Amino acid sequence: MIAQRRVFFPVLLTIFSTLLGCGGDTAPSDDQRAEGGTVVIALAAEPATLLPPLVGSDHEQAIVEVVYDRLADIGPALGTVGDAGFTPRLASAWQWAADSMSIAFTLQPSARWHDGAIVTSADVRRSFALYTDPRAESRNAQLLANIDSVSTPDPQTATFWFKRRSPQQFYDAVHHLFVMPAHLLVNVDLTQLATVPLARSPVGTGRFAFVGWTSGQRIELRSDTSNYRGRAMLDRVYFVPTPDFGAATVKLFTGEADFFTPLNRESLEQALRTPSVRVWSYPALRYLHLAFNLRDPANRARPHPVLGDVAVRRALSMATNRERVVRTVFDSIGSVAIGPAPRALLPDESLLRPIPYDVDGARALLDSAGWVLSPTDSVRSRGGVRLRIEVLVPSVSLNRDRMAVLLQDQLRMVGAEVVLQRLEPNALVKRTSKGEFDSWMGGWNTSPGLVGLRQVWSTRAIGGEGDNTGGYSSSTFDANVDTALTAFDPIVARRAVNRAMQTIIDDAPAIWLVEEVSPSGMSSRIDPGVLPSTGWWHGLPDWRIPPSRRNDRDRAGLGTAN
Repeated sequence: MIAQRRVFFPVLLTIFSTLLGCGGDTAPSDDQRAEGGTVVIALAAEPATLLPPLVGSDHEQAIVEVVYDRLADIGPALGTVGDAGFTPRLASAWQWAADSMSIAFTLQPSARWHDGAIVTSADVRRSFALYTDPRAESRNAQLLANIDSVSTPDPQTATFWFKRRSPQQFYDAVHHLFVMPAHLLVNVDLTQLATVPLARSPVGTGRFAFVGWTSGQRIELRSDTSNYRGRAMLDRVYFVPTPDFGAATVKLFTGEADFFTPLNRESLEQALRTPSVRVWSYPALRYLHLAFNLRDPANRARPHPVLGDVAVRRALSMATNRERVVRTVFDSIGSVAIGPAPRALLPDESLLRPIPYDVDGARALLDSAGWVLSPTDSVRSRGGVRLRIEVLVPSVSLNRDRMAVLLQDQLRMVGAEVVLQRLEPNALVKRTSKGEFDSWMGGWNTSPGLVGLRQVWSTRAIGGEGDNTGGYSSSTFDANVDTALTAFDPIVARRAVNRAMQTIIDDAPAIWLVEEVSPSGMSSRIDPGVLPSTGWWHGLPDWRIPPSRRNDRDRAGLGTAN
């Protein structure tokens, strides 16, 4: 795909020189060594699980990604065709079959689990089986659907067998699957996967090893000093659940926390005035929306009494001044979303036609669909059903709450009643996953290669193995997504992407609100290098605190810290 326009917040990102050094033949002291330091990260919510197949949020992914490893990592160009640009991780090498229907991965001979066990091909096979078993209800199962099986010709070789050739075969095999320890997943009940010990005490191969989890307080990771890829540069990381946005920013500005993201407009302004905090901005592959439930929450076999009508969904989209919402809430750190994929992943964004802002047109569309106002009621109705929508809002997100309030006011102007229901994130996920909602203020970190279109919006993603909780279903959209992901001809793929995107824009299963540019607040002690668009956590093992900037917390070393 060709990267399109990215919107960056105009913040000067100052990277200080790393002071590493020691002189002569004298071994460095703990205060002088390049490795060292402790980072406290404030999380917007406490993880529900740390088992990779069940992970579904940023605050879970951030921990899983540094404790576990993939077979290979995607490169900075985010290329998903073939294996160009991928970096070996648990796999030291790989060999394609002559017909491209299988890939044999050779495992790193020095790789060890954090409990000391040797990594073998049985771990890869067991991980694939667990991800793809329907009883596990993994969120990534659908993304692995083109892989038929994994065989283990010897302890150091795992061979992936594919159902059909596709441009993204290699990406499918490595990006969506973290390898887990088979010896700790023996005789597990896949219907109760969330209760296995690994869900709260992960054992991986990453450069950070899990130490402990005190519910409601912190999760501790420590550098794996004998890791096959080399130890993490930091000694330890604490993840501290801080669901109150104000409390999280207070921790950042007082030094109790070293990192928090994303900042809102007000906290960003304060961060720029705070010498102990630096602002880092990166273009996350992320969009926010008001997602609709197209199925009746009381009976999923029936359409939603209000939102099952495409005319209503289009009218609500037309009634939303998205430019005003984005400018009011995000100012210049966000741009109006065009659909369910960020512009950076779209080949021909200029060819797409969004639903225009047109309040009079929205009213006329509702009138023609039979949703009318009575002389005594400001809310439209049809056949005794009021145009009333409950919107679930994550209580930890001030930005989404502000957008919801603005939408509530704008939609009132066309005769829609919007009721806001603020929920803690895990409670919100529980309701949306069961289809017990009208709409929700949601957000998605999208995967490179546009596979997120299939994972979140395709018909096959309805149910336990996908994230299509709203029940959107379109054969036209599905067919074009399939073509976009499987066509070897780039022109055919580009055209299919455009047709799929225009179809879902016209069907309006959501109001596409904003593409975020994520400003993050970080202690000025830390040099993180580059924050990649795949997630700020991706480079966490290489974050550094130069010796001259370390405080007492940093000097605790690898021993027990307070």
